[in-house]
Amino acid sequence: MKGRGKKAARGTGLQETTAFHVAASAAGLLPLGGKDAVEGSYRAQIIVSKGAQFTGSVDVDGHFSIAEPQSHRWDYGLGLALSDGAEIACWVEPHPASSTGSVGTMLKKLDWLKAKLKTPPFTQLNAMTFKHNQGIQRFHWLLTPQGVCRITATSKEARTLAKAGLRMPARQITLL
Repeated sequence: MKGRGKKAARGTGLQETTAFHVAASAAGLLPLGGKDAVEGSYRAQIIVSKGAQFTGSVDVDGHFSIAEPQSHRWDYGLGLALSDGAEIACWVEPHPASSTGSVGTMLKKLDWLKAKLKTPPFTQLNAMTFKHNQGIQRFHWLLTPQGVCRITATSKEARTLAKAGLRMPARQITLL
């Protein structure tokens, strides 16, 4: 994706005391402040509910693109501070949904991410992903701006996504 190399050169702009920064760094990822690791064209489509704020972001796909060029890699991780002071991690994948076949690709990406979260370097990010779970969706499919969604809410593909813990693709995502 465009602009990824420039993001890392800017510096983190993030307080190193956030749990997300510590967890991302432990996983070998470069955390940036707010939504800075997310490609600019997607940032406005990702918002948080009132009382929460972004604590950082990572470009997972950019980090693993050389080491795992053939893998179905997930794109972004975001740290969020909740109103009660807890900090969690959510994951966003911008991807078109122009055919029902996109579901298979997204499920491969989700499987890849979940496998990464189970590895020792990702222990802290895994804990942040699944802690404080009060019905909070952690994995999000962001419909790319040029994309048209061909997956209907009542389709077998929608049921497959739900079973895997992934919501239907959306043009705007509200985390929490």
